[in-house]
Amino acid sequence: MREFLDLAGKGLLAVVLTMIAVAVQAPVAAQTIVMSYNSDWPPYSSGAGPRVEGILPALMTEILANRMGLTVRNVGYPWKRVQSSVKAGQVDAMVTVPTEPRLAYTHRSRNIVYSLNMVLAVPVGSASFQALRASPTAATLKRFTPCDILGNGWGKRFFASNDIKPVIATKVVSCLRMVAKGRVDASLQAEAVLRRAIPSAGLEREISIIPDPLGAMDFTLLVSKKSQLKSDFLQRFDTLLDNMKSDGSYDTLVAGLRKGGF
Repeated sequence: MREFLDLAGKGLLAVVLTMIAVAVQAPVAAQTIVMSYNSDWPPYSSGAGPRVEGILPALMTEILANRMGLTVRNVGYPWKRVQSSVKAGQVDAMVTVPTEPRLAYTHRSRNIVYSLNMVLAVPVGSASFQALRASPTAATLKRFTPCDILGNGWGKRFFASNDIKPVIATKVVSCLRMVAKGRVDASLQAEAVLRRAIPSAGLEREISIIPDPLGAMDFTLLVSKKSQLKSDFLQRFDTLLDNMKSDGSYDTLVAGLRKGGF
């Protein structure tokens, strides 16, 4: 009887040790993060649902998946839904300007994730073209009527602080068509957006870009306060970005994405 119990005990011990070994050797599932982007803002992001692509999804996938080891799901929505889904905790995070209203429902990264130069598109040969090319400033722009797009918080703050009243359109291409027809004198948008939208609309002969920026739109990573991401996530993210910016790999990555045909 005693020998039987000894054998049973050894058998049980062997089973327990085997279970521990399997648990130690089993791969740990990567933490998942769901990122949300504007579905209609090429080349930075475009495409609905999981078909979203562009500079920002590619940049965040490289950082979060390839360098931090997370499982990343990128989704594209209309911009209002992007913000509301982050606020409700339906997705984990977005990349945008950390305004005061957004910081009420998100935690922000310390690092700037991406910076966009804001430049002017003007009618070729027009009075605004001559004046703004000679003096690309808010004071000069104030003499004219610009166009901005609905939901552009950066533009809203820029125009309000410089006492400029723009015409509001729903899309960048709508602003550009008004610029081409002389209904407005300029449109202030992200440079890469203009360089994609102008030829796409066939307006290269009618519109010129003033390359001197009137400002920059600095994006950070904004994580929903309702997200289940681990509490040290943003700290690890910022540390990684510090290292990437220090060793030059961040600049190399961004330069490659800008030339990548998005």
